[in-house]
Order: sequence, then C-alpha cells, then structure tokens
Amino acid sequence: MTTQQDQTIQRAAVHDVPAVLDVLEKDGVVLVPGYLDARETAAAARECHELFERTPSWAHHEEYSLGQSVRMERADMDAAQFPTLTAAFARPELEAVVSGFFGEGYIFSRTVYAILDVVGSSTRVQELHYDKMRHLKSFVYLTDVGPDNGPFHCVPGSHLLTRELQRDNRERHVVPSDDDARVLPAELHEHRVAVLGDAGTLILFDSDIAHHAGIVTEGRRLAARSLSFGAYRAQTWYRADGTVQNPA
Repeated sequence: MTTQQDQTIQRAAVHDVPAVLDVLEKDGVVLVPGYLDARETAAAARECHELFERTPSWAHHEEYSLGQSVRMERADMDAAQFPTLTAAFARPELEAVVSGFFGEGYIFSRTVYAILDVVGSSTRVQELHYDKMRHLKSFVYLTDVGPDNGPFHCVPGSHLLTRELQRDNRERHVVPSDDDARVLPAELHEHRVAVLGDAGTLILFDSDIAHHAGIVTEGRRLAARSLSFGAYRAQTWYRADGTVQNPA
C-alpha cells in the first residue's frame, strides 16, 4: 500500500511556541527542520553508537529483532559522556512547548531512546496504532530519511478521533490494551503520510495520533526520541480488569 509523502506535514520553528502548539492541536504533528545542526547531528550519532556498543549501567539495552534500541531516564544520563543527546532533549525552547502542551505539572523529556533500524528490523509498532498513554514525543532523525530507510508514518488530524475513543477510559483512569490501541477505522490506512527529513530534523507529535514506525527496505535509520507527559502520568492508572498498571 502506498503512502503520501510529507507535503501535508506543517513546519514550524521550535522557538515559535504558539505556532508549534497551534499545529499540534490541529494536526497532532509538526516538523521542525534543522533542530540539530550538522555538528550536533554527527555528535549525537556518535553518542548513540556509544550507547549501543558500551551501554552504561543506567541505560537499558532492549531486545530488538535487528538493529538496536537503548532506553534511559533523562535524569540518569551522564551529561559529561553524552553531552549532545542530553542537551538535545533539555532545550528551554522544547520545554516551553511541553509546558504549553500539557500545562501545570508537566513531566519534561522523562524517558530517552536511541534507536537504530536496519533492513529486517521488525516490531509491533510498525502496525498503525496510537499509544496507550498520551504523551508528546520529540523524535530526531540522525540520518537523512527518505522513502526507503524507515520514515515515521502518521495520519494528521487522527489524534482528535482517538482522543474521543479514549475519553471514557481516561476519565476512569483506565489504560487500554495494545490490541485496543490498534482498533482504528480502516480508511485511516489510506491517509498515512511518510514523514521525510534530513538528519537533524525534529518531529513533534501527540501520541494520540494514528502512527507507525517506519520499515527499512534499504540502508538504515538512526534516531533518538524523548517522551514528555502531563501531570496525569503521576496518578494511579488501571487495566481493564481493575488491576493497577504503571503505564508506559
């Protein structure tokens, strides 16, 4: 199934917080070209490979079919050893967006991931879905990303639909299952957009948007991302059966 290219993704400068927030509310996704310059991008890429090859005790090397994935809490990161990655997700202008997006009690760039996808990388997040717990993702391409090397895909505007689908659950503090978060109208598949970008491009998106990870058919894609939450993240949430769940 073919997808559209990224012409429908609105762009904004990260310093223009009102513009970024306006696009996020309307579309659920905004593109920020040049978030990292060439020097920062190269340094961040080196730091990712360091994380993959010599994973520190405060980071977690996750199971991955092929490629690499390392997860860490930003508060635990060694800024002296990984200065560029640490700084990329701690910028005041990025925090201003998170503050405006969530309001009082926001949790800024709590969790950080370094990810390398290669030909054959396979994961369930390559299926169209929305995330079980709403957050704002800051996703930085560290390689040039075209149609073949794993571009992020999403359906602009679909966050408004999924937000409504989960309204009752969220009022009751119920987290849906992975399967529930994949129950979407079939026509959304026809409106997926492949988000292309040069190395250093930032994608900000509301995780309520219908989206899926890219599939690499040629080359590889290196990226880093952080997750920010609203105050609700510190509250108690439950599975559908009533047991307590610590949501991801």
